[in-house]
Amino acid sequence: MKLLKSLYLAGLLIFGLLLGSCQKDLDYIVPDNVIIGQIINPSPVQASVQGKVLNENELPVVGATVRSGSQTTTTDSRGLFRFNNIQLDKYASVVTVEKNGYFLGLRTFSAKASSLEFVKIKLIPKVMIGSIDASAGGSVNLSNGSSISFQPNTVIVKSTGQAYTGTIQVYAAAIDPTSPDITQIIPGSFQAIDANGFRVTLQSFGMAAVQLEGSVGELLQIATGKKAKLKLSIPASLQASAPASIPMWSLNETDGLWKEEGNGTKTGNFYEGDVSHFSFWNYDIGNNSIFLEFTLNNANGPLPHTLVKITRTSNGSFSFGYTDSTGHAGGLVFSNEPLLLEVLSNCYQAGYSQNIGPFSQNTNLGAINTNLAQSNLLTISGVALNCNQEPVSTGLAMIYFEGQQYNSSISNGNFGVTISRCSNSTSIIEVVVLDNNSQQQSITWTGTASSGNVHTDTLRACGIAANVEYIDYMVDGVNFHISSDQGDSIMTSRGIGTGGQLTHNFIYAKRFNTPNYLINLDWEGTTTGTFDLDFTSINQYFLTAVHASNVFTTVTITSFGQIGQFMEGTFSGTGLESGTSVAHSVSGSFRLRRN
Repeated sequence: MKLLKSLYLAGLLIFGLLLGSCQKDLDYIVPDNVIIGQIINPSPVQASVQGKVLNENELPVVGATVRSGSQTTTTDSRGLFRFNNIQLDKYASVVTVEKNGYFLGLRTFSAKASSLEFVKIKLIPKVMIGSIDASAGGSVNLSNGSSISFQPNTVIVKSTGQAYTGTIQVYAAAIDPTSPDITQIIPGSFQAIDANGFRVTLQSFGMAAVQLEGSVGELLQIATGKKAKLKLSIPASLQASAPASIPMWSLNETDGLWKEEGNGTKTGNFYEGDVSHFSFWNYDIGNNSIFLEFTLNNANGPLPHTLVKITRTSNGSFSFGYTDSTGHAGGLVFSNEPLLLEVLSNCYQAGYSQNIGPFSQNTNLGAINTNLAQSNLLTISGVALNCNQEPVSTGLAMIYFEGQQYNSSISNGNFGVTISRCSNSTSIIEVVVLDNNSQQQSITWTGTASSGNVHTDTLRACGIAANVEYIDYMVDGVNFHISSDQGDSIMTSRGIGTGGQLTHNFIYAKRFNTPNYLINLDWEGTTTGTFDLDFTSINQYFLTAVHASNVFTTVTITSFGQIGQFMEGTFSGTGLESGTSVAHSVSGSFRLRRN
C-alpha cells in the first residue's frame, strides 16, 4: 500500500520544542524499542512546562485557560503560560487550552524529569457551519465538501443524557494534514493507541473538529447506540495514495492520545465513516519508526529554537519540529527509508539540507554543522557581571524578541541565542540577566535589531533581588502564603484595557496539589498608585466589587518595574461572594516579576 503523500511528526517526529531553559534541555523521550505492537504504560515525571498559544493569525492569545492534570493557569500578554514542577508523563503529557470562540486546544508531548518543556498551540476557530432539527435529522456541509449527517432523534443533552428535540447547532472545522503548521494545529499529536492497545504513530488523510450545541448553548452528544456519518475531504496531494479503507481514530481529550474506533471507506475524494460521538476525528494508518536525534550547529554555535523538516524522499511526506536551546532535536521517524533533513527559517525557507538514512535502529547523528546563510539569522549575545564586577559564573539571561521569550544559560559571564527569522525587519530586544549565586538581577537592557550579531551592553546582575516571588494574603483572618521558592505557580501578564492598549494587569498564583489555595487579581494601571480591583478570585471565592454600596477592594502599587523586573504592592478591602450577599475581608502583599 502506498503511504501518505504528507506525514507529519508531532508523534512521528516530536522534536524538543521552542524556548530554552536554565534547567535541563528539551528531549523527546521514547523507549529504545518503540515499534508497532509496543504497549507503553504511563511513566510519571516531575517537570515544568512553558508554552505559547496563538490564534489563526499567528497572534498571541491573551487570557486563555490552560490546564495540565489538575493544574490551571492563564496565558499572559505574549500568549505565554508556565507550570512549575508538576507531574507530567515521560511519554505522553498533555496540555489543554480553552478560549471562547475556539475549539479546545490540545498538545501531547513527552517530558523529561526536572526539565522545562515547551509547546506551541495554534487554536482553531469554532465556527457554526449550520443547524438542523434534531427530530428530523439532516446534514450540514463544510466549504471543502466535507459533511456531517444525523439520523432523526439521535442526539442527547450531554450533561443529563436526556433526549434533545430542538435545533442542533453544528460547529465544525476541517483540519488539513498537509498544512505546513500542522504540528501547531493538530489536536494532541500523532501518537495513538490502536484497537489492540498498542502505541502507534499516525499518517493522516484528513481530520476534523466537531462540537454540537443546543439552542441555548448546552453541549449535545450522540445518543448511546446511535451513529452519525462523518464525510471528510481528502487533501488533493494525498488522493492518489489514499487507501480504499482506512482506520478511524477519535481523540481522548484526557490523555491526548488518538484511539482507533471504526473504519472509513473511500468514496471519490472523500472518506466516509460512522461515528458514535463527537470531538476530534482522524482518518489515519500507523507505521513502524525509529528514534532519531542530532544537534544543529552554525558558525556562532548551537542553533536553538530552529525549525527542522525531514522529508521521506520516496513519496514526499514530511514533518516539522524545533530544536531545543542547545540545538538538539529528537523524535520518531520512518524506519528503513531514505530521508532528507532541511533546516528552515520560521517562514519555512530551507537554508541547509542533507540526505540521511535509511535507519533500521535508533540513531544519534551527533553534531551537524549547517553553515546557514547569515542574512536572516539574528544572534543576540552579551556579558553578565555580578555585584563584584566579576563574570556571573552561573545564571540566566531572559531575552524577549517579537513576542517570544528565549532563555539562555550564563556561563563564565557569557550568554547568547541565535534566532532564524523570516525577514530583516527591525524589532525591539529586551534582555534581563540573573545571577543564580547572589540571586540578583540586572535592569532591563533594550535595543533594536534585524539580523546579524547584536551584542548588548555589559549587564550587571546587581541591585535588584531576583530570588523569590511571593504573594501573602489573608481571607477572613486566615493567612496564606504562595512563593516561587516553594515551587508554587506564579504568573503575571498584561491585557487589553481602556483605549485598546496593554494597560490591564493580571496576577495568578496557586499552591500545587492544595485545593482552594489560589488567588487572581485584575486591575487597570501602568504606574505606581492605588487602583480598583476589577476582578478578585481568592481560594474558593469569586468576589465582586460593588462600589455603589461602598463594598470594594483596591490595590496599591508601590513599585512597577519594567518587563523582567519586579512589581510590588498591597491590596485590601471587602468583596461580595458572587451570587450571594456574603462579604469577605481580604488583604495581602506581593512581589512578583513582570512577564
